[in-house]
Parts: sequence; structure tokens; C-alpha cells
Amino acid sequence: MTALDYTILAVYLLGVISLGGYFCRGQKSLREYLLGGRSIPWWAAAFSGIATMASAVGYLGAPGQAFHSDLTYWQLRLAIPFAILALCLLFIPIFYKLDVYTAYEYLERRFDLKTRVLAASLFTLLKCGYLGIVIFAPALVLSRMTGVSEVWIVLITGAVTTLYTMLGGIRGVVWTDSLQLGVLVGGAVAAFWIVTSRVQGGVAAVFRVAGDEGKLRMVDLSPSLTAEFTFWGGMIGGTFLLLSQYGVDQAELQRFLTTTSVRHARLAVSWTIVASAVYGSLLFLIGSALYVFYLQHPDKGGLALKPDQVFPKFILDEMPPGLRGVLIAGVLSAGMSTISSVLNSLTTVALRDFHHRLSGREGSVPMARALTVGFGALGTGVALFGDWFGGILVASGKIANFFGGSLVGIFLLGMLAPRVNGTAAFWGALTGFAGVAWAGSQTQVSWLWYGAIAAGVAFGSGLLYSRFLPAPGSAQLYGLTWRHRRRLAAREASS
Repeated sequence: MTALDYTILAVYLLGVISLGGYFCRGQKSLREYLLGGRSIPWWAAAFSGIATMASAVGYLGAPGQAFHSDLTYWQLRLAIPFAILALCLLFIPIFYKLDVYTAYEYLERRFDLKTRVLAASLFTLLKCGYLGIVIFAPALVLSRMTGVSEVWIVLITGAVTTLYTMLGGIRGVVWTDSLQLGVLVGGAVAAFWIVTSRVQGGVAAVFRVAGDEGKLRMVDLSPSLTAEFTFWGGMIGGTFLLLSQYGVDQAELQRFLTTTSVRHARLAVSWTIVASAVYGSLLFLIGSALYVFYLQHPDKGGLALKPDQVFPKFILDEMPPGLRGVLIAGVLSAGMSTISSVLNSLTTVALRDFHHRLSGREGSVPMARALTVGFGALGTGVALFGDWFGGILVASGKIANFFGGSLVGIFLLGMLAPRVNGTAAFWGALTGFAGVAWAGSQTQVSWLWYGAIAAGVAFGSGLLYSRFLPAPGSAQLYGLTWRHRRRLAAREASS
């Protein structure tokens, strides 16, 4: 690290803290702090959504996955059209029209309190674990670059991100994410350009050699449920993974609810998913190029490293001064953008789904800030055990699919099955979670199917339980299911 690299990092860190401090002004209500007064431009919400998904987990894990294996992980992108269709037609209109702070408020209106609390609890467990991963990921690079221990890097990353998130609220999150997106995309483009320029033969050689070595294999048509990445796993399992990430995950959903209309919310979520896929493809190509580079230069020792350490090694050894600082700022941007979104969403859920609903008292902005600090400290503590995570890209996917599938199942019950009441949905969710826990511990089924298994079991068992329980009245369903939503929209259009 040179003085120029450290200067770039210092300017970046001061910039995000300053943005958080700037948006600290005028936050007199929770609606402003948590939803930005529903006045965020859709493109800024989309930038924030992309930055949230483009975490340091992906920034380091995607090149490592492609370097170690091939491009079959890309098959998850096959689910994009199905996920966007479900989100734009089903999830976004219902949530937005209800004017909710969190997705889980819908579950109480449609079902009952215990179902809402269960879903909010599953989300909190999911995100506390995931928070540890995304705080730990930048430390993989920075500790090698600076010689500072991973513990100190984890503590600094967690503290700085918690600080500007606590100060700026959702506006601070959205606008710092937008800034960070430019930094991390610029860093990824620079990395691809540098690594391909160091390969003998350039880009053409990367594709030729990587193809000969099997590193560009993208599709596996195997019907096996135990193969980690397959066409069918990507299509079916990937659909439920995307729904769990964008449809029922408050960390992503919250910024779409800050836009000015349903149409803008749909634009934001659609562009987020598509742009994230394009950006992810670039990261995978970086991994393929790194494989060719180290294959041509075996003396550099890259082939012997763990997958998540390959990209950091290249940044450390091969990047020129200045660009090295940009890449490190990109890694930090990727991590911090995700951390801040998760912290803000955990605070929102804690205030709205637990404190406000269970105590009957409205929260305050100071309380929200205190909760943000608390969750930041908890996530930083989990990140200190980062060596236990294994491959960070796959680890994050496993966590999301394990916890998220049951949430998708009960939301689909609420929106598509008017016959189901709260008790049936509650026990359906628990059955779904038990089903995926059994599948994960007793079978060799790929983790990519966990979300589909959990959602399918939750949905099917909820329908079964509803046969033995009374159906909700039509007044209780008004505007809360897809069928009733369509009727309401038709009435509004005719009037």
C-alpha cells in the first residue's frame, strides 16, 4: 500500500461518513428516518438495491467461485424473468398499496399477530447471521493489504458503517449506496482490464484457455438434486432464492417502498435484479481470467490458494498504486453498502414488528439510532468468527435459502390462497422450516433447492391445515390477496 492508496481509502471513508452526517438533518419522524418520506427517486432506490446485492461476499466470492470451479453458478440467473414477473404482479403492488413499513405487517393484516412475529423473527435470525459474513468479507482483503489483523479490520468496518447508517437513516443508506456503487463497479471494470492485459494473448486467450480448461461451462442439464448447480436447480431453486431476496427480505424491499409510486417501485426492483446479474457476470469473468493468468504464471502461487483469497492476492501483487486503492475502496464499498442496508432493515423490523406492535408505543428516531448501534455491534461480533464460514459466496446463499424459503411460502399462501387462515399459515411456516432442516441434515440435496423445499412444504402444508380450520371472512381479505387486489383495482379504474 502506497501513500496514494491510503489517501484514496481515507477520502472514501470520510465521504461516506459525511454523507451520513448530511442526511442526519431534518429527521424528526420515523417515517422520514425509515422510509425517507416515500420521496426517493426510483433510480436511486435501484442503485441502492444493486449495491446491496453487490456485497463484498460477491465481490470476492464470485471470482473465487469461477476460479475454483466454473460458471454453473450463473444458472441462478435463469430464474430472473420468473422472479421479476412474480414481484411486479404480486408482491410490490400489495405491499405498496398497504403503505407498510415492513413486509411482515402484511402478514398480520392477512393472517394474525403470531404469523407476523414468526416471520419477523426468521428474518432477524437470517440477517444477523448474514451480517457477520458481509462484515467479515472485506477483512479478507484489507488484512493482506495492510498487515493489520482481520479482527481490527472487522471492528473498523463495522464501526464506520454503523456510524453513518445510524446518522443518515434510509436516505443516508440509499445515497451512500449510490456513491458506493460507482466505486465498486469502477473497481471491477479496472480489475478486469488489468488482469486481461496481464494474460498472454489478452481477452481472446482468456476465453480460449478458460474454455479448454472447462472454466466457462455454464449449463448442467443433470436432473440430480444433489449436484450443487444445475439448470433445474437454477430455474426452480433460483426463483425462490430471488423471491426470498427481493420479495420478503426487508433489507432489499425497504428501498423499493421508499419510491413515489407502484410503477417506480416496479422499475426499481426490475432494474436492480437485471443490473445485479450483469455486474455478477463481470465478477465471474474476472475469476476465469484470474485462473488463466495464474495458469500462465505458476510461479506466482495463485493456483494453491483458497478460492476467496485469489482476487485479494491479485490486487495485492499486481495492481499498480492508485488502482490498488480504488479496488480496496471497491471492496469496502461492496461490504458497507450491504451492511448499512441490513442494519437499517433490522432496525425497522425491531421497531415496527416487535416494539410498536407488542408494546403499543410508537418508537422514536433516537430509539432507532440506538437499535442500529446495537445490531451493528452484534453483527461485528458474529464477524469475528468469520473463519468458520467457509466459501463466503456459497455460505451466504445457504443462509438465505435455509431461512428465506419458509417466508416465501407463507407470503404466497396469503396472496394466492384465500381459504387459508392465520393458524394454518403459522403451522405451515413451521412445517416448512422443519422440512428444510430435515433435508439439510439428513439428505445430500443441494442447498440451491432449500428455498423451493421450504416454500413448497410451507405452502402445501398450509393448504392442508386450512381444510380443518375455518376460512377467513371476505372482509378480512379485501385488498390482501391477488384475487381481491385485482377486483379492487378494477373498481378503482371504473370509478
